[in-house]
Amino acid sequence: MHNISLGSFYGMDSFFDLLIGIVALFIAHQSHKIYRLIKERNYKFFSLAFLTIGIAFMLKIVSNITIIHRVIIQRSNFIITLTSELEQMQIVNFVSFILFKILLLVGFLILFLITTKTKDKEKIFLFFYLAFLSILFSIYFNFIFHLTITILLIFLCIYFHKNYEKKKTRSRHHTLIAFYFILAGHIIDIFYSIISSLYILGETLLLIGFIILLFNHIQVKNEPKKNKARGDSGPLRNTKKK
Repeated sequence: MHNISLGSFYGMDSFFDLLIGIVALFIAHQSHKIYRLIKERNYKFFSLAFLTIGIAFMLKIVSNITIIHRVIIQRSNFIITLTSELEQMQIVNFVSFILFKILLLVGFLILFLITTKTKDKEKIFLFFYLAFLSILFSIYFNFIFHLTITILLIFLCIYFHKNYEKKKTRSRHHTLIAFYFILAGHIIDIFYSIISSLYILGETLLLIGFIILLFNHIQVKNEPKKNKARGDSGPLRNTKKK
């Protein structure tokens, strides 16, 4: 007999991961549409970043799946139940979780490189090397991974805050609020190992941030002429290197 579990919290974590993954993929799609409309190259990379993030959350769902093999031995006076997790599934869980970490970190690194206008190959290599070390250490200390993501998000929030102060438009304000929610969600993830009940709160904040970002992209896509007329093609306008 086999029992399948979709994760902790009665599968609620996998449900939130599915929603976040779907919204991230929609953001990637909308970003690509904006790129085709206004030819702002950074939206192409923005689309790639969220495509990577969306796939990452889909892999996280796979890492949460647990298949338990249950054997019931019945004797005249008692019943013995033996349970064991399938070894093959343990391997799938481990590989998919590592790929989740790699893709999520790569996605946020792409966003970081866009906003910092980093084009130096040596610096890019250094950033990805440090990200690799973070993932390597997170195998044993998971909080290091979440701490790395949080640091990247802090820099992103600082950038989007400065960008909004330069020109206070609706799209920049919505982007700033969205990344505040995403940052808050990952800060909570740092303490998840200590207080497990915080996990759903962190997932909820992440989902809210992604939804705000999605609706903001839809608005930007639907107003390309107005945005061009007022000199604002969205939250990534000033990230383009002159």
